[in-house]
Amino acid sequence: MTQEVYDYIEQQAGNGFNEKFENIILEAKKGESERKKELARLDKQIRKQQQKQNLVFSQLTNFDYFLNSFEAASKSLNDLKCHLKDAGLSLQRIEEVENNIKEIDNE
Repeated sequence: MTQEVYDYIEQQAGNGFNEKFENIILEAKKGESERKKELARLDKQIRKQQQKQNLVFSQLTNFDYFLNSFEAASKSLNDLKCHLKDAGLSLQRIEEVENNIKEIDNE
């Protein structure tokens, strides 16, 4: 046994080397149980966070779909606006031609 290990055992609570060594082992065993409980708690917390992350990702995906649909609708609306403007100009030209025809007929 190294001096370092011997010194560590000797500084523990207990009467005699064997009791001190046994106390170290029992403390380690108790600590192992507590560490397992803590790991289980952390695993549960990780699962909850993953569920939250999945929900956020799902909402983000839905929002992205909505945004893309909105952009497509906006583009369609702008295209329709341009077509209506063109139609208005065409009607204006037709009216001008009709007025010119009427003027010719009236002469």
